[in-house]
Amino acid sequence: MKKQLLIIATLDTKGNEAAYVKDCAQKLGIHPILMDIGTLGDPLTHPDIPRIEVVEAAGYHWEHLIKEKNRSLFVKAVQEGGAILAKDLFEKGKLHGIFGMGGGTGTAIATHIMRSLPFGLPKVVLSTVASRDIREYIGTKDIVMFHSVADILGFNEFMRLMLGQATYAVCGMIKKGGVIKRENPMVAVTAYGINSVCATQAEPLLRERGYEMIAFHANGVGGMALEEFIAQGLVAGVIDFTLHEIADEMFGGYCKGIGPMRLETAGQFGIPLVVAPGGLDNAVFSPSYPMPNQLKGRKIHSHDIRFCVRMGPDEMIKFAHIIGEKLNRSKGPTYVLIPKKGWSEADKAGMELFDPKTDQVFVEELKKIISHNIPIEEIDVHISDPAFARRAVEVLDNIIRHHRP
Repeated sequence: MKKQLLIIATLDTKGNEAAYVKDCAQKLGIHPILMDIGTLGDPLTHPDIPRIEVVEAAGYHWEHLIKEKNRSLFVKAVQEGGAILAKDLFEKGKLHGIFGMGGGTGTAIATHIMRSLPFGLPKVVLSTVASRDIREYIGTKDIVMFHSVADILGFNEFMRLMLGQATYAVCGMIKKGGVIKRENPMVAVTAYGINSVCATQAEPLLRERGYEMIAFHANGVGGMALEEFIAQGLVAGVIDFTLHEIADEMFGGYCKGIGPMRLETAGQFGIPLVVAPGGLDNAVFSPSYPMPNQLKGRKIHSHDIRFCVRMGPDEMIKFAHIIGEKLNRSKGPTYVLIPKKGWSEADKAGMELFDPKTDQVFVEELKKIISHNIPIEEIDVHISDPAFARRAVEVLDNIIRHHRP
């Protein structure tokens, strides 16, 4: 069977463009499947998956949607139905890549469907909004946003060039293959700016023990990408060096946006987890993410245009409860490592945010909350000390191999 490309488009407005993409894919040896997500008029080209089939896959009634004339509800219906049908194709081995096109609405529908699919599957969108902040469209997934430059309105030589290039891109990705090979077990770690040394030091230590390391930038999106990566069954273990996102989530900082599942997926799936409070000493702000008034007067460390604000005892108690409650739900082996001499480059002797007494408030509160099945080990080093990374790797490796730290 030829490899198949799912093409998602509003065929009432982008029918000619979708037909062109379909023709390009066929010429490249890829079998196209055309899904209609149009919400206005009749399709301009024949779909393989008509929109009535899309909306009814999600339990909506076509006649009701037509009668209601509620565009936002129609969009919701094709998003949900499209995701169901796309996942079904993938699970049956009939989907090897996905292509979408459109303005704001078409991009929102196509990327919603793409976000339901696993990492590695080629995903390309030709979009008029690709030059803007695209976080809402990308989420955590490996979606390629291809800027259309001009509106996808009017079938012309320039647009044929853009459509052809984007189609070549996704078909090339399909031919390359999207399977994530797992020859060596992967260990996921977290890192961010002023707390990346420990992850850097961990990589050669993991490699010596036969693992490959994959690092996630704990910037909000990165932390949630880690959770999805774990859920997809791609890692043998996790060293969550950097829980900093919890601080930014609390105060609307630069690395906010983690969602409810942060720090829970490894435990839910029984994946060995080693946790450290990296970066919890501070929250990060910038001109685009202003510091709230309640933190004014705190100690500050300048990073670049961003600055780190010291967290106090009250926050440490709150952090301990958030983290302790999440870890207590774990169904797998979990281990907490605490560096006693600081949790970031700004929280070390001689630096602006160094405050071991406040850090200890977190530790003592966590000990009151944490399950007796979860060990807490304190190490008399800074988090950037090679000894800390060495101990974290040793603990995780022992859990993976021998089910003991």
